[in-house]
Amino acid sequence: MSEEINKWIKRNNRKKPKLVRSEGINHYIVYFDKGKARVGLVHDGMYTRYGILCYGAMPNTDPFYCWQSEPGACDATDVQVMIDYLNGESELPDFDFSSIKDVRS
Repeated sequence: MSEEINKWIKRNNRKKPKLVRSEGINHYIVYFDKGKARVGLVHDGMYTRYGILCYGAMPNTDPFYCWQSEPGACDATDVQVMIDYLNGESELPDFDFSSIKDVRS
C-alpha cells in the first residue's frame, strides 16, 4: 500500500466514522467533518482522490437543517443516524478505512 493511501486512511479515520450498513462493495457510513455529522458512501476499489460521497449532512439535531445532495437522498433512517451520532448515542460499529479493499490513488 502506498504512502499516499496510508495518509488518506489516517486522515479519514480521524473523522470518527461508523458503519451504517454494507451492501456488496458499498459501505454506508456516518462521520463528522467540517462541523457537521454526515452520511456518505465509500466502496471497494475506489480511488482516494474522490473521497467519501457525502449525500447528507446536519450541523445540529434539528431535522430542518438536514442538507441533501438531491431531493430524497436522505430518508428518515439517515436523519436518525446523524441525530444519534451528534448526541453521542450511536451504537453503530466503528468503521476503519483500511477495511476498504483495493483502494487506489
